[in-house]
Amino acid sequence: MPARILVLRQQETDLKNEARVILDKAAADGNRKLAAEEAGRCDAIEASLNDLKPEIARELRFQDAERHAPTGRLETGADLSAARPWGPRLPENASAETITQVRQAGLGEFAIAVKNAMSGKGTDPRLFAAATGMGTAIPSDGGFAVPQDVAAGIERDMFAGGELLSRVDARTITSDNMAYVVVDETSRATTRNGGVLGYWVDQGTAATASQPKLARVEMKLRKVGALGYMTDELVSDAAALGGELESMFAEELIFQVEDAITEGTGAAQPLGYTVAPCLVSVDKETGQTATTINTANLSKMWARMAPRDKANAVWLINGDCGPQLDVLSIPAGTSALEPRFVNYSPSGILTIKGRPVVEVEYNATLGTVGDIVLINLKKYRLIRKGGVEQASSMHVLFTAGQQTFRAFYRVDGQMMPRSAVTPFKGGSTKTLSPVIVLATRA
Repeated sequence: MPARILVLRQQETDLKNEARVILDKAAADGNRKLAAEEAGRCDAIEASLNDLKPEIARELRFQDAERHAPTGRLETGADLSAARPWGPRLPENASAETITQVRQAGLGEFAIAVKNAMSGKGTDPRLFAAATGMGTAIPSDGGFAVPQDVAAGIERDMFAGGELLSRVDARTITSDNMAYVVVDETSRATTRNGGVLGYWVDQGTAATASQPKLARVEMKLRKVGALGYMTDELVSDAAALGGELESMFAEELIFQVEDAITEGTGAAQPLGYTVAPCLVSVDKETGQTATTINTANLSKMWARMAPRDKANAVWLINGDCGPQLDVLSIPAGTSALEPRFVNYSPSGILTIKGRPVVEVEYNATLGTVGDIVLINLKKYRLIRKGGVEQASSMHVLFTAGQQTFRAFYRVDGQMMPRSAVTPFKGGSTKTLSPVIVLATRA
């Protein structure tokens, strides 16, 4: 039998939906007045909702009392020790693989406990143990929060498995926003670091004072979420469920965050490097065939990257670009390309100018600006607070025999250089940057 709070909430939802149907019908008919029968039914619904309010409030107060004093007898006969960890106990000197297995088993065990609690089969007191950082939200308001030590694996997987996240400058903050003071450098032709000028000075001669130009960069945490459903059959298999949940949410959060790192608008999400103020775009060659990449394109992109960024640079490409680069790496008689320009390493890794080529799904298709990007991702600053926040509930799809899981992650990010920089020698038309794209070849 479903928990009483679920029955009450469902009754409340059904009544509200019925009233909404009546009101929407009147609105669709030219915002006419309700007929006597319709008005009478709406009044009756309102009275029923008013009767339900104290019943729901009473049930919630009792649940809250149970949460803060989990000493009752459990119908399942489960261990009453709220301090007992989720999943099997971790052995001493456990390997990284064992730690992962234990964490995943704990996540699965937690999901089963949520299912039991919300279907009236008994409540595990660990669901309400404040010491583990879990929430006490009612099912319809979000369910039960996953313990942080259990959910932490998702964030670790994100930064280990993400092609972009593993390379950015990620920082953990404790507030909801962060301001950084950066050097606002636009040219090195006459001064460096936005205004510092050095002199050779004769003995006894005073140097001319100078100072750098600084800028303030502010970032505010944005929230990205993922939602998934698990059938009761899968929930019943704790070991399989834990690993599946970690993989499912880690992959989706990686996708959302890395897509924003690539082309985020900066409005309620990070600012992508493809729209960064410091971006440099290299023109196509005169007469260049559409949807092609040639050696001149790559050479000129490399030339526009700041020298200090080249050691950490990576080429990001859409998979469409692969065949074009393969052709460039094949020797062609006496005009063969030098191996150090476009080449496959002995391990099969494609490199350009000695820097790795990484295929990502976020880049634009071949021939479009952003299909190939040369970037030093260490110049992309990502801020985050806490870890991935997860919660589970059966309330949303209870009648369908599915359990809902959601995960939220709070991040923000942008390229830190304020603009491309004019080099000391080379002219203003050859500005340098840590992020270079190739213009459209249509």
